[in-house]
Amino acid sequence: MNNERLELINSVIRYDPDTGKFFWKKRTGGSSIAGNEASGTTDCRGYVRIGVLGCIYKAHRLAMFITYGKFPDMEIDHINGNKADNRISNLREASRVKNQQNQISAYKSNSTGLLGVSQHKPGVWRARLCVSGKNKSLGLFSSPELAHEAYKEAKRVFHEGCT
Repeated sequence: MNNERLELINSVIRYDPDTGKFFWKKRTGGSSIAGNEASGTTDCRGYVRIGVLGCIYKAHRLAMFITYGKFPDMEIDHINGNKADNRISNLREASRVKNQQNQISAYKSNSTGLLGVSQHKPGVWRARLCVSGKNKSLGLFSSPELAHEAYKEAKRVFHEGCT
């Protein structure tokens, strides 16, 4: 099944592993004109999605499929944190835990804007890190920047191989 699907996909779209971009090989309908970039659309989470032969694929999964001949069993981690950067050198299979450990920016709901930092009380900032599914307190600090430095140091120790 994978080989047949791969042949079909490869017959209509080309992937450039150095740039992470996709290009149409031939017209398949709509805006798919031979030679044009198959840029797709970006979803609300920042992932690029491309419609090919009636199916919508996340570009990073499509890149792995075209490159390795099979869809990944695990999640795909964008090593540099940029979900639109689909160069093969920026993609790796990862467990959910490893993928989440490579998060490089704070959630929108984080009022400090710094990953691993929250306000404990006025003028006091807390640093925390999730290790093996449990929150680990890294201490209280007089500024969000100091708390974030503690977070980054702990992340280097506990999440080896992550930014």
